[in-house]
Amino acid sequence: MLNMKNIETKTHLLKSTFRLFLMSTSVSLLCLSFSASAIEICESAAPLASWDFNAGEDPANGSGIVEWRGDHGGVQSIPGKDLQGISFHFRGKDPAKDSTSEWRYSIKKPLSHTWEYLRFLQPDNFYHRANVRIDAGEVLDTSIWQKGHTIKNDKGMEATVAYVDANYLYIENFDLPFSKDWGDKRFITNKSNGAEFASKGSRSLGYNNKFSTQWQGKYSNGGLTLESQAQMPGKGGEIGVSYFRPTVNSSISHKGYGSVGNDFFSGSFAESFNPVNNGKIIEFVVERKRSSSLTARDGGYRIWRKIEGGDWELIFMSMQNLSYVEGANYFDNGYVLGWANSGYEEDTTFWLLGWQLWDQKPSFLK
Repeated sequence: MLNMKNIETKTHLLKSTFRLFLMSTSVSLLCLSFSASAIEICESAAPLASWDFNAGEDPANGSGIVEWRGDHGGVQSIPGKDLQGISFHFRGKDPAKDSTSEWRYSIKKPLSHTWEYLRFLQPDNFYHRANVRIDAGEVLDTSIWQKGHTIKNDKGMEATVAYVDANYLYIENFDLPFSKDWGDKRFITNKSNGAEFASKGSRSLGYNNKFSTQWQGKYSNGGLTLESQAQMPGKGGEIGVSYFRPTVNSSISHKGYGSVGNDFFSGSFAESFNPVNNGKIIEFVVERKRSSSLTARDGGYRIWRKIEGGDWELIFMSMQNLSYVEGANYFDNGYVLGWANSGYEEDTTFWLLGWQLWDQKPSFLK
């Protein structure tokens, strides 16, 4: 006959033992069951490192698994909001100039499979710009060529003047950015006043911006660097919207191969920030996985997004990539945001309200 008192005592001891094990090893999930005595021990999933900056948590404090490089200005109150966070301020500049704001960290417990959680307050004035620079071959009269004027080429394609600098005309709001459309020998007409010139060449300016990245050792080695970029209407994008551009960097073991497609969603674009969500809280989870070997294409990304008032959605997946580092097949460094090649016309500030690092799929995801 079973002695229920002994079973209860042993169960209590077993639970206590495993709780101590969890605390000593930083294991974030453990669930065991024993059918013979109906014993089940479960610990809730939890991140390895977590900061709620909106609650005022200091970047210098944490589990010791992640260490930030400085405090990036520390937790600040957000003007006009009942919120606080870490500021990522990008100064407004003309289209020829980019801007940057990044925050680096070290992962003290190297991981080959991570889930990075980021919670942002999207800027009230977010707009992902994209510009083409046209060489007019002569100094342009700024009283004739003005910001906001509509121009068209001899193919009937239209755009808007964004900026004028000597012989360069910077344009935006175009369907396609190619030199065959705006470059050498294309005839450019100002629809506002009829002024014209023959293009001497054009250049599409960079519009890919860093969102977050993780790598091993020396910067970018085996990096899975997540960028965001503009997509032109002529390619199915929407002006001003930012779309994810996941990339696979070279490592000491293999070459990189640039951006990877959204395989699960038949190549569709995955939005990061859309101006219709300006002023809202946007949350992301970025899953990164190393390949299991130098010949295995089983590494890559998954990305989830949640817009304030909505639910979590899987928006990107590509898990058939090579991302391997011989002898050090893990991530031990990373940063949030970073260089914005597109730059911003106006001062633009992102606020990081919370950040977490998981070694398993977060429990709040479906």
